[in-house]
Amino acid sequence: MTKPSKIDFRIHAIDAGSDDGGRVVFHRMLSALVGVEYPTATDIRADPGDWGMDVMAGSLVDSILIWQSKYFYDKIGDSQKRQIRESFASAMAHAVKHGYRVDAWTLCVACEVSAPEKKWWDTKVREWSKEHPHVQFDLWDAPRLRRKLISPDADPVWAEFYGPDKDHAHARQGVPTLLPPALSQEETPSYESALFVKQMLAAGITAMDSQRHAHFNADLLVRDITARSVPDQLAAVAEMDAALLGTWEDAVADPATSPSADDYEPSARRLFASVMKDIRTVAPPAELPLRAAHTRGLMHRIVEEARAGWVHDWQDVATNARSGTTSSEAGL
Repeated sequence: MTKPSKIDFRIHAIDAGSDDGGRVVFHRMLSALVGVEYPTATDIRADPGDWGMDVMAGSLVDSILIWQSKYFYDKIGDSQKRQIRESFASAMAHAVKHGYRVDAWTLCVACEVSAPEKKWWDTKVREWSKEHPHVQFDLWDAPRLRRKLISPDADPVWAEFYGPDKDHAHARQGVPTLLPPALSQEETPSYESALFVKQMLAAGITAMDSQRHAHFNADLLVRDITARSVPDQLAAVAEMDAALLGTWEDAVADPATSPSADDYEPSARRLFASVMKDIRTVAPPAELPLRAAHTRGLMHRIVEEARAGWVHDWQDVATNARSGTTSSEAGL
């Protein structure tokens, strides 16, 4: 099960199959979390607008507290900053128009914030506080949300949205499940020291941006499934793993695609191309709907775990990588 301290809020988009679906679930989770501290808090339905508030507590003929939900799980860039500014301006404008006071405005985001992003937020808070001295500002970013979910009072919220039965709970709420998970738009790590990268380099494959992206997304997906320990999904991961490894073993056994010492890099690239083509036809289990990039990434995870490789002496490449020996030092 995913512990509150390890929750990655991108999982909402992955489970729902889109950022829009993930945004709905994140908002519902936030509303439930606010309700732990403010039992009278409620969501505002847009009809046609929501008066600049997602979740509120208080009275619209007196004073209110506002929580603004923004499902930003990667970063707070220029577009996100614009949306935040517009949301706050809308909340203040509607308060004046309809004759109530906003006592607190809390921004809730799904990501960790960088130092420049935090400085931008602090600067805006100072600016807004001069214009609206009666408003208290707060920021619930990913670490703050995780700490709130750790609280024993928030156990029901964690269980519904991140516990082992969360998929059933979301189905009851009409949230789509068992859709191909969305691909993360977060910047892909370079993986310079990763074994799956070293194996491709040994095969003479240097164009690998999409391969890194595939590994990143597959690893994110598997780590979440492993953390939540849902038996059917764990079994599906193992089934997919065996199928992909079997595809590689079949290609290695085929004289047309088996890597050789004499035709070192060309034979390795033929093996790589053959396996990556053949795994497209591997149908994932119903419990684990995948996109093509996830399937390719799962193959890279097998290589990363030193259970497969692309060159004739792929096991030596793995051993040298684990020991920190370079290819030149190993005589490759």
